[in-house]
Amino acid sequence: MASAIPSDLRQQVEQGTGCVIAAEVARGGGGASRQGAEVTLRAADGGEHRCYLAWDARAGDPSRLPFFARETAILRALSGPFAASGIKAAPLIGSYPSHLALLSVFVPGNDRFAMAEDKAALAADFVGQLAALHRLNAADPAFAELGDASEPPSQSITANLAQWRETNLASGADPILQIALDWLVHHVPEDRGPAVVLHGDAGPGNFLFDGNRVAALIDWELTHLGDPAEDLAQIWVRSLIQPFVPMRDVLEAYAEASGSVPDLARIKYHRLYFQLSFSVAGAAAAAAPGSLAGASGTGLLYGTMHRRVIVRAVAELAGITLTDPPVPQIEPDWTDRYFAAALEDLKADIVPAAANQRAAAKAKDLARMVKFWRRRASHGAAFDAAELGEIQALLPGAPNSLAAARTELGEAIAAGRAEFAAALQLCHNRAVRETFVMADALGALASTWYEDIG
Repeated sequence: MASAIPSDLRQQVEQGTGCVIAAEVARGGGGASRQGAEVTLRAADGGEHRCYLAWDARAGDPSRLPFFARETAILRALSGPFAASGIKAAPLIGSYPSHLALLSVFVPGNDRFAMAEDKAALAADFVGQLAALHRLNAADPAFAELGDASEPPSQSITANLAQWRETNLASGADPILQIALDWLVHHVPEDRGPAVVLHGDAGPGNFLFDGNRVAALIDWELTHLGDPAEDLAQIWVRSLIQPFVPMRDVLEAYAEASGSVPDLARIKYHRLYFQLSFSVAGAAAAAAPGSLAGASGTGLLYGTMHRRVIVRAVAELAGITLTDPPVPQIEPDWTDRYFAAALEDLKADIVPAAANQRAAAKAKDLARMVKFWRRRASHGAAFDAAELGEIQALLPGAPNSLAAARTELGEAIAAGRAEFAAALQLCHNRAVRETFVMADALGALASTWYEDIG
């Protein structure tokens, strides 16, 4: 069987370790563009070592290098000077920048939290790991790649928001993202302490476990220095998609492990901040000429869900009550039978007969797109006309193109030319309509929301 590992990467690994790759088993690489393999390294004396190699298909993109550098730095620190910290991570063996590749000791474990026998005990152990991470000395030179420890969290938050605002305005000024950025900019929390070492993408799916104990924290590419509330907020956001224990239990476990009671308002701020951190970048990538970024059923699914949650989060934080727009009852036309036939073929014949897991996943992704096209065919024109009319009523003289009118609304929000509550209501109207179009594919994600804990 042909190796999935690029030949030059294989050569680098073997030269760097003094071993040969005697066997490999393809595994998930962690992340949308990563590939991975469980490899057996055989030394000259015949000794064998079980390892894990992950590499990134985006290695040619220079914007990915800082993420790789930070992940390498944290794993090197936790494998070396902070190995006795009690924080569990796969020991790093080597890093290979040409492929954004990391070679580590193989850590057996399960990443599917839903399969845990004692979820409460496991969640408490995971939260304890985060608390231990936050206690590390962020000023240690080992963490220099993660940021400037002397910089207060509020300063880095403000800088990031300014950058995201610039990115959004340059790529079409999505009004939903802009109104969230506007609120965040004007409500940056005051600092309660120095920056700490953060995981950066904490939550279910990003740690391995064995029994009821964490075996290793994984997927460190978003690690950085900042406010500890960020990691707690990330758990909450990730639990929208991957159920975890009640957030109240998470906060109680963190208070016990850290000796500090978490600030709920601060965590709610960081929920929205975390969503904007990936939503702005994703929207900008999708807006690039000729780009296919996000042009998938999965992209539609999660993009729709996150925009709905973002709007509702802004309303909750700002204390604004929103009302749902009417959704017209429109009977599908003669083309609907073709969408129905395509979905039936995908469900009954194509997915079951898919030769491999990737092909089956692609077929299911295509089914989501067909469901989107089906609702767009029946309701798209009416929804677009309604949204355009609303924007022009708020901003007389707005363009007659919906895309251009959305840009005008986003720019008006940024310039303070649109009344905040009125603009937020228009963003909500759009989110409601987009959710209706994707409802058949979204399932429970059409209404998922954070638990009410005050």
